[in-house]
Amino acid sequence: MPTPDPHRALYRRWRAQRFGELIGQDPIVATLRRAVAGDRLAHAYLFVGPRGTGKTSTARILAKAINCTDRAPDGEPCDACAACVSIREGRAMDVIEIDAASHGLVEDARDLVMRALTAPSDLRKRVYIIDEVHMLSTHAFNALLKLIEEPPDHVVFILATTDTHKVPATIISRTQRFDFRRFTEALIEGKLARICESEAVQVEAQALALIARLADGGMRDAESLLDQVLAYAGDQVTLDAVREAVGLADEAAIGALLDGYLAGDAATVLGQIEALADAGRDMAQVASQAEAEARTRLLASVGDPALSRRLALILRTLAEAAGVGAREGRARLLMELLGVELPAATMVPAAPSASAEPQRAVSAHVAAVTAAPEPKPEPLAPAVPVAATVATNGDRSAATIRARWAEVVERATPVIKPLLGECRPIALDGARLTLAFPEGRDFMRSRITQRAPAIEQLLSSVFGGSFAVECVATNVELEPLSVEEAIGDEDPEARALLEGVLKITGGELVDAPEVR
Repeated sequence: MPTPDPHRALYRRWRAQRFGELIGQDPIVATLRRAVAGDRLAHAYLFVGPRGTGKTSTARILAKAINCTDRAPDGEPCDACAACVSIREGRAMDVIEIDAASHGLVEDARDLVMRALTAPSDLRKRVYIIDEVHMLSTHAFNALLKLIEEPPDHVVFILATTDTHKVPATIISRTQRFDFRRFTEALIEGKLARICESEAVQVEAQALALIARLADGGMRDAESLLDQVLAYAGDQVTLDAVREAVGLADEAAIGALLDGYLAGDAATVLGQIEALADAGRDMAQVASQAEAEARTRLLASVGDPALSRRLALILRTLAEAAGVGAREGRARLLMELLGVELPAATMVPAAPSASAEPQRAVSAHVAAVTAAPEPKPEPLAPAVPVAATVATNGDRSAATIRARWAEVVERATPVIKPLLGECRPIALDGARLTLAFPEGRDFMRSRITQRAPAIEQLLSSVFGGSFAVECVATNVELEPLSVEEAIGDEDPEARALLEGVLKITGGELVDAPEVR
């Protein structure tokens, strides 16, 4: 009984084998074809681009074209002669693929230099394809420098990298550089449709569109995702099957999460995140979906500066959660902190009519906010009387802000409260409020800058109007807050504790300078 052929990944079976099969990189293909047809080959090429854009496939096809014995006049390799077949099957002795990540030492580079001096054994030219060349060590680059500059006539180098900024300029200047672009979603959908037709798979157009969007411009990523979906759904691929196979959250859940962020509703945000986690969704993927949704809403909110600024603040943290946070396993934590730290929205959209169907579209949010009446500042904590806040609107001098700074600190969120306690307002020029830090506390200053939107919104809720915060360092000792200012009338428990201590000890309350 014959043994069935083992399964091979789709991206390996559908790898391009000729120039005519490469898609999405037309200028590069045209240039390489003409170079081969006109015998104007360079001695070294540098292929740069994101993952899955065809760099290695193009390098192999170029190696075929260089050594093909039955090449077409336009430079197209035949993919049928002995040289092309041996290269395609990976057994050509003179086409050497090197993974720089595992062969990046100077000893590996010296060995390559010695082997490059020998004549090719079977093919016309010896081709070295060095993948992820940026992983070579500095000494390895230096060892290859002279060889890449003036290699023997029978040697061609093809270097591929995703991080061109890590490749020394001395190497780049000795090569012909080609920049590979990400594939458009339409190109990815077209190829996936051809694969499904060949594999006798019934697939929904929306499912292909979702896979193409998730691939982020990488054809190999798209083909790998399709392979994963086929293993889950069989020969009937639907939109829901793609979501389940990849672990995507429902769009309605992502929309509700963004609505919670926009409203400053921490309970809704935390509840949505917990529900998604309980459903087994990958938090890194959730963060990525939320980032995409926030970006879509941001682009649609350009007519509303207040909404745009709030969305930009949300988008920064979501991008961090989907990037660095995902790599460090902190995506959920960052999304939860954003929900807690984000101040309540100061602009309330007009309520839709009872007959109107609720909509989550971005345009509805923009229209609602635009049609809302003149916003009034809301207190961030219910313990502060509204009357006290309104009464101070318009009294915006540096002295007033300094006198009420303890109140600002008290009403701040737990994240920014320690930062505000370390600085003092020293000047107010229009809307620009200058906060001074003692020298040597640059970390605090950088954190204030990162949290500036939340601080400015807090100041607006206390004093009214708008603020733009800037931080400076000063070598003058900042006057500390008095005990009365530090405690204020906001915390009755702290005041009762202080009065109890004074009563027991028989002491009195005095202000003393800070000891540094």
